Amino acid sequence: MPAVDVESLLNTVTEEALRGWVEKLSVLRHGRLNYEALEETGELIERYFGELGLAVRRDPFSYKGLRYFNVIATLPGRGDLPGRGDLPGHDGALPPFLAGAHYDAPAHSPGADDNASAVAAMLIAAKALAGARPRRTIRFVAFSIEEPQDEGDRSCRHGSRHFARRAFRRWERYAGVFILESVGYTDPAPGSQKIPLRLPIPVPDVGTFLGVVGNLRAREIIRIFKAAAERHAPGLEVISHRFPLAGWLVPATRMSDHAPFWDRGYPAVMLTDTAFLRNPNYHQPTDTPGTLDYGFLANTARALIAALAEG
Repeated sequence: MPAVDVESLLNTVTEEALRGWVEKLSVLRHGRLNYEALEETGELIERYFGELGLAVRRDPFSYKGLRYFNVIATLPGRGDLPGRGDLPGHDGALPPFLAGAHYDAPAHSPGADDNASAVAAMLIAAKALAGARPRRTIRFVAFSIEEPQDEGDRSCRHGSRHFARRAFRRWERYAGVFILESVGYTDPAPGSQKIPLRLPIPVPDVGTFLGVVGNLRAREIIRIFKAAAERHAPGLEVISHRFPLAGWLVPATRMSDHAPFWDRGYPAVMLTDTAFLRNPNYHQPTDTPGTLDYGFLANTARALIAALAEG
């Protein structure tokens, strides 16, 4: 079977489609305060994956007496071989990629950047790739309740923690995990970009780049993503770094759904506009669709699609 025509896939990405998804997703959907709205958002994502022809299933879990669910959609790759379909991580010759984003929002915020922008990019990537046959199987996962659910919820990331724990216990393999976290905000003003303490690399003070934050095992998927961005999204500046010890030396690097995968030893990266280090609307009612940079979001989606198709 011939390789994927990446350029034709990228032609399906439009700023209008991304804006439409961000606007549709930007409702109050906190796991505890807006339980029904969050459930409806998960159902919307589930239906859309099904409309794309992907194999879709729910991954349910509980938190403090309430039931939540991740949504998992699978696109088979060219490298699949029969005989190991009973184990999700062993259903082909090549370990799959995972692309994920959380679909809940912070309390009292419509969460346009955090995290409707990321879900929109993931859905657009799924649509672009759905009619193709990439080299590897791809799992698209929409995680629930990444955000803190109350003042005592210091760990949060409950959906991805549940998923990563089960994957590890079932010996599921992943060639790489790409987690999208707040990928739609830019600020070209000098000094708009804050830098975490103890960050060992130089970072521009202008908030217009995409951060790619990986663990030590993520060397290859960072290379794949950066090469894809350079070839297919040349306007996207990418700043990347790999952190030892699952990021514990720089706690700001662990603040999304990639952290549970780091803790289980998977090669994983967070793709991010750096959230609170750049965006003044972080976790605020002002995190609305009109504040986002849809050209930046489209380039991020294009780079992700190309990386998943070519990796």
